Amino acid sequence: MMKKIIIKGVGGLYTVKTGEGNIECRARGVFRNENITPLVGDYVETENGVITKILPRKNSLIRPPCANIDKMFLVVALNNPLPNLYTLDKMLAITYYHNIEPILIFNKADLGDELCVENIYGNLPIKHFTLCATNDNLNVAEKLRDLINGNTVVLSGLSGVGKSTLMNILDKNLSLQTGCVGEKSLRGKHTTRHVELFDLAGGRVLDTPGFSNLLFEYFDIKDRSLLAGCFPEFTEYMGNCRFSDCAHIKEPGCGIINAVKDGIIPKSRHDHYRQMYDEIGPLEEWKDK
Repeated sequence: MMKKIIIKGVGGLYTVKTGEGNIECRARGVFRNENITPLVGDYVETENGVITKILPRKNSLIRPPCANIDKMFLVVALNNPLPNLYTLDKMLAITYYHNIEPILIFNKADLGDELCVENIYGNLPIKHFTLCATNDNLNVAEKLRDLINGNTVVLSGLSGVGKSTLMNILDKNLSLQTGCVGEKSLRGKHTTRHVELFDLAGGRVLDTPGFSNLLFEYFDIKDRSLLAGCFPEFTEYMGNCRFSDCAHIKEPGCGIINAVKDGIIPKSRHDHYRQMYDEIGPLEEWKDK
């Protein structure tokens, strides 16, 4: 028997997919009292048009709001708009923290790579693909479909990077609305208004609205001692530190800092790690909130 799953939520009304078709539901008031919000991707129980129970989650994100994710396709425009690499690194850290496999998709490669994004991320232990408007992208699309098969994948990225365009490449029957970048702000215009789950390529894909910034307080990353483990290229060098409690910020004999000096770990990645470490702050500050 197919488990019921939320595939869309707009204004407190949830579309739930069942074995007999889709139904529209409201959530029980008790969820609000318990500060629980049903999310797209949640497996649920329903009765008479009401979501009565949310089954245990594998994981969940607040931005984009979704649950039970296996992989995340992080779409990065190499140009128009220029990528915010700090936000990208923050999103990568969030995926690793929540045991979600990230796959980087570099889009708009035909417009140039001013920030050398592919040089920075192409050598990291993260799957990555490149899309170009001057190519038909059929080979890349087929590889992405293979990654989707049997998984729930969330499609995420900054506004205007081409997420809806990618969805249309993966399944031409979707015909999702695509937008352009505003001439004055050089920032993307939101074309996806809400999170929606689609059956695609033997799996499920969640199309999500673009975002412009991320706050760690929304993602339960409160213990900054765990942050280094969210940078996969750090792992090999963490055991080389002189001190067992090394924070990898400025400590002498730090294996990660030495790897940065040797050009093995990109300096920008370590700079962003330090910035995130400061942003999260001491655990004691979270306990006081």
